[in-house]
Amino acid sequence: MTRKLSLILAFACTLPLFALEFTISADHADSLYKLGEKAVFTIKVKEKDGSVPTAGVIDAALDNFGPKVVTQKKWNLADGDTFTMEGTLPEPGFLRLRLAAKDSKTTSWSVGFEPEKIVKGSPTPKDFDAFWANAIKKLDENIPEDMQQTLLPERSQGAFNFWRISFATCNNRRVYGYLSVPKDASAEKKYPVRFSVPAAGNGGWTNNMSGDDKAVKMFICVYDYEPIFNVEEHKKAYDEMNKRLREKYRTNYATAGIAISRETYFFYAPLLGINRAVNWLARQPYVDLRDFTYSGTSQGGGFGFYLTGLNHHFTRAVFYVPAITDTMGYLKHRQSGWPRIIESQPSAEAKTAAEQHAPYFDGANFAARISCPVRVAVGFSDTTCAPCAVYAAYNNIPVQDKKIVHGIGMTHSCFPKFYQMLGAWEREGVK
Repeated sequence: MTRKLSLILAFACTLPLFALEFTISADHADSLYKLGEKAVFTIKVKEKDGSVPTAGVIDAALDNFGPKVVTQKKWNLADGDTFTMEGTLPEPGFLRLRLAAKDSKTTSWSVGFEPEKIVKGSPTPKDFDAFWANAIKKLDENIPEDMQQTLLPERSQGAFNFWRISFATCNNRRVYGYLSVPKDASAEKKYPVRFSVPAAGNGGWTNNMSGDDKAVKMFICVYDYEPIFNVEEHKKAYDEMNKRLREKYRTNYATAGIAISRETYFFYAPLLGINRAVNWLARQPYVDLRDFTYSGTSQGGGFGFYLTGLNHHFTRAVFYVPAITDTMGYLKHRQSGWPRIIESQPSAEAKTAAEQHAPYFDGANFAARISCPVRVAVGFSDTTCAPCAVYAAYNNIPVQDKKIVHGIGMTHSCFPKFYQMLGAWEREGVK
């Protein structure tokens, strides 16, 4: 009998009598199909309290994780609490089931069709390598790295010292973050490196880091202000940054400036600054260059593609539900990765201009320059960092030692088991 994997997805709604839960499964346990093969989704509906619903209508549709609708129908719950949807794809990609009901949030659940064959949305610019090599050279020749660090005694009580740090970068900006080093680290006693860039947003994860007595840790943010430990003050600074950028570019930070030039794009300066921080750290005598790893989630996963493609100090890397991949995926009529650089522009003119610059910030193009072993976690039902976009980048990684783990039913909230499993792999170190 075919083994089915299912996921219970709860609807939050404003009407207490209309609260539904969906159990969704596919007829292939691994949710993978050959091109042209029929995929069958089974949807079972129940009330939030566990009772069988007898009224209400479910709008169900299958699409290509993009604008192409494969099939759709309405299901009247008076006809039963269970129904099926069937569909296929003729090209590599993901077939997405979308469920919606009155007063409820749309829910997605997807399966893959030969995703290992997905091709990124546009060719790599011919001057891609030259552009980035010149950008790094220009920064190093014209702007001193000006590494600044401030010891935080209150966070240095254990077996490690903890600093606030920052580095100068271009466009009159700095990059900010934290550094933790074991107190007994030296040229004679070297430690492995754990490097990270945080996910997007204004929560505590974007402005904080724990120390470590077993490794050197560096954590660098992309925002244009110094991180603030107080979460409310940090949120205020984040909102003020976006307000400034919206007034100037009519977009939030992650898409700001891309329609003007490559150098004006918000991520240009922090990428160069963070790459500079990697190089500074690699020069420190207490660092074990044999064990120099990267990990990041969402925006941090996207910067992982950037940094490991640009900088070959890294010996292993893990990207969890990575963003900023397949920026031109929309050209192949599927969803591009967050932040959907082109689609988020405020006008047709801005979109046309941004198309010239966005490929230089596509994780799929950096992927082809990666030389270290890589692990990736992808959410099959991730509508923020679409699985088709993640696979477009993953497929471009040329190394033999690479693997991708499938979060069947996983949204943009990465399963804890993946952090545990892939985090353990990252820390395995030198054999």
